[in-house]
Amino acid sequence: MGRIVDAVLPARMGTPFRWLVGSAWAGNLGDGIALAAGPLLVASQTSDPLLVALAGLLQRLPWLLFGLHAGVLADRVDRRLVVVVVDLVRAFVLVVLVAALVTGAVNIPVVLAAMFLLGTAEVFADTTSATLLPMVVPRADLGIGNARMMTAGITMNQLVGPAVGAALFALGMAWPFVVQTLCVLLAALLISRMVVPPLPAPEGRATSAATSPRASGGRGATPPSGR
Repeated sequence: MGRIVDAVLPARMGTPFRWLVGSAWAGNLGDGIALAAGPLLVASQTSDPLLVALAGLLQRLPWLLFGLHAGVLADRVDRRLVVVVVDLVRAFVLVVLVAALVTGAVNIPVVLAAMFLLGTAEVFADTTSATLLPMVVPRADLGIGNARMMTAGITMNQLVGPAVGAALFALGMAWPFVVQTLCVLLAALLISRMVVPPLPAPEGRATSAATSPRASGGRGATPPSGR
């Protein structure tokens, strides 16, 4: 078993890399579960094909709306903290959805709103996780690291997750979202174990700090005399 783990996640790439990939796999498995369970849940509430299709669309639309914003945010704040907070927000949304299902208070607007919020959280979590990779992996191993991260996006999100989501939905409408909640909580736990170096200060900010009067001991330029 140890040899298999070392082959998939080489020890030389460090423990933070393993935490990162484990978090990405768990989170994307949960996203894949919702990708199938969301439309199935809407289909159980209505026979309108447009609403069923809308459940899937609302999970992917945030990539178009917020993809650039997620990249900007990842460049400005603690990336690890962003992923943890976003995963906890996902867990909260899922708990509310499961509670609505268990109590019978679920309706189509609630489901569609949950799908959009989960899709938005996925954008920020996946984008920020990808930017963490170069911070913990040497340049020579980035190819392997990217391949393992792509496994999360393709295998877990698009292949394994939807199949698991459909199977769980057959057991009960709430089960896919219960399992997804556990997946995102596990993703948050794993990413919180990472130790990453701090982000370097932006070049413009460093330059302005070095040339400011405070940085030079409070001595500014002396105005020309004669007035």
